[in-house]
Amino acid sequence: MTTDLAGLTFFPKPEAVPLSLAIAFLRMMMMHAAFEREVRSLQSSVARDPNDPNTNFGEQARNQWGPRKRAKLMTELIEQKLGQISETEAIAKLLNDAIAPTDARNHLAHSTWWSVSSPTAAIEVKSSIQRKGENQFADYTEERMRAIANEFETLAAELYKLRSDIEHRRGDHDFDETMLTKKV
Repeated sequence: MTTDLAGLTFFPKPEAVPLSLAIAFLRMMMMHAAFEREVRSLQSSVARDPNDPNTNFGEQARNQWGPRKRAKLMTELIEQKLGQISETEAIAKLLNDAIAPTDARNHLAHSTWWSVSSPTAAIEVKSSIQRKGENQFADYTEERMRAIANEFETLAAELYKLRSDIEHRRGDHDFDETMLTKKV
C-alpha cells in the first residue's frame, strides 16, 4: 500500500477505504442480494407445483441463471407453466434492465481494488479479465454505488409487484415465501 501526493492509496487495505465508500459498497451488495432473492422467489412462484409447496425451483443450482440469459429463460418458464400472461413482457424488461447494474456490481466485487482517493471518496478497480474493446479500469464513487443500490432496490420492488399480481390472480392469496424453504 502506497499513497501519493494526490491522496491516492494504491492497493488499499480495508482501513484505507473511507467509511462512507465502504457503507455505499455494503448497501449495494445488500440490495443486489435482495434483488437476487426476488428473482428466485419469482422463479419459484412461476414453477410452483400446487401439490408440493416446498418446490424451491429458484434455489436449485441448475436454475441459477446468468443475468444475460434470465429474461429468455424466465419467459420460457412462464410460457411453460402459466401460458400467456400480461406480466411476461414487463418481467423480461426488468431482468434485462438488471444486466448493467449487475455488471457494475460484479466488477466491484470481483476485481482488484487498484486505488482509492480519500479526497473524492472514489475507488478505481481493475478487472482481472481483458475483453476486446472494454477498459479494464473503472472508477466508482460513493454516489455511483448508491445509484447502483437504488437500481437494485427498484428492480426488486417491481419484480415483487409483478409476482404478487400473478399470485393474486392465480388465487395464491395465502402464498407465503417461507413455504419455499424446507423445515428442518
